[in-house]
Amino acid sequence: MSVVQLNSGKPGLGDPTSTELGKGDLPLKSIEPSQYWTFDNALNLLKTCHDPYILRTLDEFLLLNSKVLINPSPFANTGTASISGKEMSLRAISYDILPVNISDAETIGKYLPFLDLKEIIRVISQTCKKIPPKFCHEWTVKSKLHEDRDKLLDNERLYLYTSKLLRERRSVLKMVIELVNNKLNEFTSTTVKNLGKEIVLSKDYIGELIDSLQATCTFITERKYVTGISKKLDELVYNESILFAIQLCQVMVEVLMGQSTLVFKEVKHWFQFMKSNNFGMSLGPFITYPDSFNQLQSLFTVVSVLVLDLDGAFDGQHKYISVADVFHTINDAITNNSNNTNAVVLYSWSIIVLRKYYYIQEYPSKEFTVHELDQIINSLNPRSTQVFSQLRKHNQILHFDKIYSAILSTVIVAALPLVNLTTEVVEAIHDIASNCPNHIIERFFENESTRNTIILARTKFPLLLTPYIKLCSIHGNFALHEFNELLSYIQVFNKDEFVNMYQIDDENTELVKLTEWVDIYPPFEASNKKLSMVLKSGTKAKILPASNPNEVLVTFLYKYNGWAFLGRVLQNISKLFNSADPTKVELVVDILNLINRVVLDNGIDEAKLVLESMSAYTDDSDILEVILRLLEQGLHSRNVDILVSVIELLTNVMPFLSYRIWPYLSKSVLFTQNGKEGFAATIFGAIEMVNGDYEFTIALIKMTESLVQNCLSLDQDYPEKSKSVILSKIVTHLINLFESFIYCRFNKSYQKMEMGVLILDILSTILATVYGIDPDTPVEHKATKVFASSAVRILDAFLVTDKDSSRAASPILTMIESLSQNLEMYELNDSSGFWHETWIRCCLSYSHLLITIRSTLSYPPSAFERNLFMHLPSLVSSYSRFESIRKDILDLLTSLTNAKWDQDSATPSLLSHLGSDFSQMLLHSLAADLDNSFDDYKLKVSLYDFICAVMMGGNQEGLSVLFISGRDVFGDYTKDHEHKEVEEKLSLLSILKGNINDMKYYPNSVSIHLVDALALAFNLWTTTKENDNDVEFINTLISRVKLQMIDPPDTAESYISRCYELKLVAKVAEILALHLFTTRNDKLKQNILDFITSDFIDIAKTKFTVSDYKSNLHNNLQISFEAAFPKLKLSQFTTGLTKRNRYGISTVYNLPVMDSLFKHESEWPQIREQVIASSINLQYVNAQVSSAKSFGALITSYCRTYEPALDVRMLEFIDYLLRQNINEGIISELVSSIYYERVELGFYLMYSFYSRCPKTTSGKDTKAVFEIIKSGSTLLSSSSMNFLSSLAESQGYYRPLLKIIYCGLLLISNDETIVMEYFSLFRDLFELIITKGTKTLLIEVQNDVYLSRTDKNHKSVKMNDRIDDLMMILSILKIFIKLSGGSRLHQEMASLVVDNGTIKSLLNLYSISHAIEVNDDFIFAQLSLMYTLELMSIEVIANEFIKSGLFVVLLESPISIPIRAGGLSIAHGAQYYRLWINGILPVIITSLSKLGPGIIPEVCVALQLYNKQLENCIESWSRDSSSIRISTSIVAETNQILLIYDLLKSMNVSEYLKGKYEVSSDEIDMKILPGLESEAKRESFGECIENLLKHPKFLTSRVAPSSLEEQRIIEVGGERYEKFVKGIIDEIRDLKDYFGE
Repeated sequence: MSVVQLNSGKPGLGDPTSTELGKGDLPLKSIEPSQYWTFDNALNLLKTCHDPYILRTLDEFLLLNSKVLINPSPFANTGTASISGKEMSLRAISYDILPVNISDAETIGKYLPFLDLKEIIRVISQTCKKIPPKFCHEWTVKSKLHEDRDKLLDNERLYLYTSKLLRERRSVLKMVIELVNNKLNEFTSTTVKNLGKEIVLSKDYIGELIDSLQATCTFITERKYVTGISKKLDELVYNESILFAIQLCQVMVEVLMGQSTLVFKEVKHWFQFMKSNNFGMSLGPFITYPDSFNQLQSLFTVVSVLVLDLDGAFDGQHKYISVADVFHTINDAITNNSNNTNAVVLYSWSIIVLRKYYYIQEYPSKEFTVHELDQIINSLNPRSTQVFSQLRKHNQILHFDKIYSAILSTVIVAALPLVNLTTEVVEAIHDIASNCPNHIIERFFENESTRNTIILARTKFPLLLTPYIKLCSIHGNFALHEFNELLSYIQVFNKDEFVNMYQIDDENTELVKLTEWVDIYPPFEASNKKLSMVLKSGTKAKILPASNPNEVLVTFLYKYNGWAFLGRVLQNISKLFNSADPTKVELVVDILNLINRVVLDNGIDEAKLVLESMSAYTDDSDILEVILRLLEQGLHSRNVDILVSVIELLTNVMPFLSYRIWPYLSKSVLFTQNGKEGFAATIFGAIEMVNGDYEFTIALIKMTESLVQNCLSLDQDYPEKSKSVILSKIVTHLINLFESFIYCRFNKSYQKMEMGVLILDILSTILATVYGIDPDTPVEHKATKVFASSAVRILDAFLVTDKDSSRAASPILTMIESLSQNLEMYELNDSSGFWHETWIRCCLSYSHLLITIRSTLSYPPSAFERNLFMHLPSLVSSYSRFESIRKDILDLLTSLTNAKWDQDSATPSLLSHLGSDFSQMLLHSLAADLDNSFDDYKLKVSLYDFICAVMMGGNQEGLSVLFISGRDVFGDYTKDHEHKEVEEKLSLLSILKGNINDMKYYPNSVSIHLVDALALAFNLWTTTKENDNDVEFINTLISRVKLQMIDPPDTAESYISRCYELKLVAKVAEILALHLFTTRNDKLKQNILDFITSDFIDIAKTKFTVSDYKSNLHNNLQISFEAAFPKLKLSQFTTGLTKRNRYGISTVYNLPVMDSLFKHESEWPQIREQVIASSINLQYVNAQVSSAKSFGALITSYCRTYEPALDVRMLEFIDYLLRQNINEGIISELVSSIYYERVELGFYLMYSFYSRCPKTTSGKDTKAVFEIIKSGSTLLSSSSMNFLSSLAESQGYYRPLLKIIYCGLLLISNDETIVMEYFSLFRDLFELIITKGTKTLLIEVQNDVYLSRTDKNHKSVKMNDRIDDLMMILSILKIFIKLSGGSRLHQEMASLVVDNGTIKSLLNLYSISHAIEVNDDFIFAQLSLMYTLELMSIEVIANEFIKSGLFVVLLESPISIPIRAGGLSIAHGAQYYRLWINGILPVIITSLSKLGPGIIPEVCVALQLYNKQLENCIESWSRDSSSIRISTSIVAETNQILLIYDLLKSMNVSEYLKGKYEVSSDEIDMKILPGLESEAKRESFGECIENLLKHPKFLTSRVAPSSLEEQRIIEVGGERYEKFVKGIIDEIRDLKDYFGE
């Protein structure tokens, strides 16, 4: 057997794109650069990809394009000569081009002269691969309308190409940032690290980057973006230029951060550039987007600070400050422009000049004079007074990346020795330092100036509260230790009063000590002075002068808890709160922010300790009550600053104080109460919408997220129903926000996207938590029922059906529409750099989730869904243009296509909504992505999933045709087809087939989706003509089936890997089966047949074996889970919303939900491992079952196609299947299907073998057949089969097994040797099937009859099944009767029949059969007689029937009464007539033939009682010509009566009759047969027959049908009718033979 064997690798748990087969086991595909490779692709892979092969491809791309990457002006014009031809080569890659591509590129080159022509053509070529260009038509008659249309098409193409080109140019810069950031990353490739280092170490890169930035700014300010083609194109170039400038600055920061020193000329270069644009201020009139201008100006400032290098700008070697030329250039740029208002740069330079000043004082220089430097300093100081406010502003703009705060912090550190701790300074220090990376914060606190500043602030505390609190708030861990124990307390005293309270300290004369006890009151203590800090006599202090000569400052050396002190201060303010007092408001905010920082930066225990300390001196409450009181006060006063601080604090303490927060929310006025609008809505509408700042609402949304997370736990901190009510109110508020927020004015544009993302995250979490588990249970009964009302509210809002659109879904639809038109606008308004992309992804994924849930719940289609179909062109346009969101769009399209629609409205057609242009765009984009090896596997999976959805989706036939054949179902009637070359059709099916060749390089978790898409495509009728030349394709599939993984899995990863392997090969088998069945290609068919004939059986055996099912694992998990969580059941966490062809740790049970719920439970880690093991085991077994079914289908297809007799190996395979069932049994419902599959396949193979085998079988075949019968007998009697019980219930897997046994018995029926050698086996088989099986069925029938009599409503639903079973057993009985087993076998059969009461059961069935009609027929009476006839063919059994009163039953049963009454024919009482001719008459004949004269008395009685029917039959032949009817049934009845006459005559019955009956004449010798009782009557009958035969035309005219088939023959006429009539005539002629003597 030629089978390749592989060892399994170890994929990531549940990752559908992880590599199962280790790359050491599978060959790596050689890398071939492709024209599909783009910089956008590379950027995505650089950020997210981890697959070794794709990363190797990425390295190849990086090396090919290294020169582009190290050029800060990507695609710069190199003076490329004109280009012609159909191909263009660039960096070792060939690109297909058209003449119109070249002309378009030349046009673009005119308005973007700084770009290289080849690069432009490359981008155009790559774009055309995805978006078929629309060209001008050759109009027969020209008109203005045609010219406008042609111009519009030209402009659209130019806009598209320019957009792709300029966006890709920015992608190059983004790649540079990634390379630089990963230059020291040990987990990235050598290529990535080396390129990153090369960029950083390049001597020219910074200089060229500044040149590029300067050129871009000049391009903007000189309005070179005006193309003269269209305003839309002008706006695009303008917007992209701004974004490019911002990107260049970001690159410069990253590169400069990686360099240890800066070349002097680059320092000069930068400041010369800054001088030219006045540090960005000159760009103001030319940049119309405030956010972008502010961001660019802040970046200029950061780069300037970075270049000035405040940390290292000291005189010495290799420092620019020591070089006069450089110094003067910088000084000139900064100081000699009176319009320079950049206080940060001015102040930074003043610090450097001050250092220079001190240095020159110490070390005089000819190049610099003290006076000159002093003048510079004096000129700078008044111009830099706004430095700290500007620092805060720049930090706020750039706060999304902490590296910018780190750079700005250098200004803070340098300034600390020079400034007083004013409020403005402290705020700047706090805002910037707290946003720095941790290592920068550590360095900040280690700085001597910082330490001195903190000491000074601490000394003034609590006289000045804010500075110290703000400084400590920079980091929570620092604050925790500072306030745990404060050592001094400063207080103002009246000089005259305090002089009497102290004396000079004996030990230290600089100190004094109190001579009496002194009460010190905390700030804002009420007038009643309820609480004071008591300083005992002897407490030491230091007296300091105060600004007021009548007062002194006294610093007491006194230890106290700072947290307790702050708690009292906060309480005091809350009792006398005045929102109009900015000092108090600021202090409250500072204290709350301090607590918040401590909670964030420390553990829960430390946070609890702080809150307990703060509660030490609060009156009749704790600190949380105080904070909640402040929240209420903030709401009523609408003080947003306090509200934001409190809400943020509540969000962060939720994990350990939820039991206090929920009760507050239940009665809070924050949300709707008793129909009254909540303050949350009021503040949003009246304050935030007016101010354009939404900090409060964003904080509230984040708090909601923490509430949701709290609900995802087993904490009994608050009643679940109450939580549900509160959450539902909040969700209602969020939905209202979402409906309106896109129409609001935002000062910070990114807040709009941030708000949308945060809301959608919460809604998605709720929906996924509710509908992602226990899919068959109502939401109010699920384990996550706390979210039930919220989830329903969300669906009600978004899935509105009776309107044209949903208000709630409007922001999503708006995003989709705007996305395809101007994505760059999102980027221009998003200074964060990430919120816009996150918003886009959130909208798409949330839409996908909504549609999936709607379809799963079988809700009617929503207006939102219909609108999404209307927006399909926008989605497809975005998919074709924007690389980073392709997967998200594909997933949404897949869910749209897969969604179920109700019967009243068919699923909308994707094709009709897309139209011709966009359907072609979709086709080409999919084709390009399928052909592109430069994409990650997750995208590949989404591609294949979408194609599967289209193939399976209802009403998507048009798009399926387009995908498979490439045929444009719309057509293009504007083309002059006579003069156009016929373009080769683009077929996704062909590409998918090509992908199969690369399947060996893919992980199985990816290949399965590819093969699934192919399998579905081949199932469509449109593919029948496509699969005739697929020999190579099929050979690849055959090779994949031969490729086997043989090592037993032993880890979770390897089990998941094996699941994918099994499923993949199963899908391949399905494709082979379909091809084998449908193909007209003889070679292809023969290849598959040869494979199955030679290798397949051995492979198939492994597929029909279920291994590693661990029932104890599942049972133990149930026990452990319910013991740990008695109120829950494991089944409540089964996964909902599953996807096709996914295996992983959360496929069976929703592990993320379980992790959330049980994360704090001590038992969970151990149970979690059991859950994973159980889930994987169930999937592994299910994958094996699926594999078996597919291989069964392939074998079935083989049997249907393969014409010669089957090889004996098939018999051995059948026996193997049966033995597997014997060995395994039905260990679980999960594997019952493979149990049935084996038996069913076994029967089909057995029947195929039987139907084709020669009349004489070889000894080898006979032996193999017997082994099958033997295994079948063992299986039938096994406990897993439970034959008799299954038979009684008409369920189970016995039917195909009975058929196998039937075929087997047929094949060996003539082999007496086997029968006698294994006599006991056949005896046992007969007993089980015939006697016990029949009896079981007959008892069930009788029970049904009884129930129908006693219960009028009773309906038997299994009657047809029982009829089928009885017919099957009857067929087997017939074979047993014919077995060559001799009298011994017959004797055993008789004994079994008698012992098991079979005869009695059959007679009972006949006696009650009148009560059971099936389709107006007495089928059970017929069956009873059929069984009786078969059994009576054995003389011993026939005798037993007679002894059991056979004839009494036949005569006295209710069903026989109409027969005894006579007058039956096929036209009158047909159902009784059939019993008569097919049952009763044959029984009489069989009795006579088997038992002879001894049965004559019973027969005579029977004939006498049936005499009316006997007479009716004989006399019907002598009727007049108008009434006589000749049919096959009357001929058969007559034939049987004559046979009875003949048998009786041979037994000399006349003598018996004479002694028994009185006769009126001696001529009557057969009284019991009326019509034949005398010779005269018999002669008369013979004459009637003879007369009919003499008139064949008349006889023919009197022929009547006995069945529907005969009626059809008569109606049609023709040759078949003539043959039918001739047969009847021949049978009538044979009747004369009975009287021949």
